[in-house]
Amino acid sequence: MDQERIIEKMMDFGLNKYEAKAYVALIKNPEVTAYELSKDSGVPQAKIYETMSKLLSKNLVNIIGDSPTKYIPVDFDAFLDTYKENVEYSVDYLKKNIKNLSQSQKVSYLWHLEGRDNIFQKIKNMIPKTNSFLYLEAWAEEFDFFADELKEVESKGIEIVSVIYGDTKNDIGIMHFHEMEGIEKQVEEVGRWFTLVVDGAESLFAVFVEKGIDQGIWTENKAFMLMAESFISHDIFIAEIYKMHKLELDKEFGPNMQHIRKYVKTK
Repeated sequence: MDQERIIEKMMDFGLNKYEAKAYVALIKNPEVTAYELSKDSGVPQAKIYETMSKLLSKNLVNIIGDSPTKYIPVDFDAFLDTYKENVEYSVDYLKKNIKNLSQSQKVSYLWHLEGRDNIFQKIKNMIPKTNSFLYLEAWAEEFDFFADELKEVESKGIEIVSVIYGDTKNDIGIMHFHEMEGIEKQVEEVGRWFTLVVDGAESLFAVFVEKGIDQGIWTENKAFMLMAESFISHDIFIAEIYKMHKLELDKEFGPNMQHIRKYVKTK
């Protein structure tokens, strides 16, 4: 039997080395005085009484007799059971209370994502967590890629509202199609944009490019969430207004409202 290994493992449960050595020696040779135990265990005489006092406080030894005082070990299983109960209680307590504390002092960071795989994986993690509503703005290519996840969410009766650029055969939730002319040219310059808001609790914005590195931002920041929701709402308004009044708008502002858009640089 590896006695040193046993002593090391006992130290994992809150005993110091002297306490572990004294307890092991007492199991091997019970009913001894502190002086005798010091010689058996290798605990210095100057430390043995302090050590036995600590073992008494931990209910690992009992005293028998008083002239001289002798010690016997208490079953270590009982100590382990008590230790386990205390640890489980502490774990449960900390899980509940630290979470509340962290929420009250929460700082919302912006997480930067790079690469299509990383961004897609984050989106795949977000969509199934939806409990109430999901707002989405995407080009058909990305919309179709996540169609299965979106359909699963829709099957639970959850509201999905989307703004779609391009053509898709998938019919999921409430869909608004952005049909303005010449917008593909903007994609060549900046990439295909993608905005996702889940339950007003987390948001992701990404740009997928043909050349270069796809980039995205994920956050629980409320200000960013409001911006993302406003962006989607704005494009819903534009899509529906343009669908109803295309001829008038083209006449007044030019195709794709270019007379207005010329004041906004995309790069």
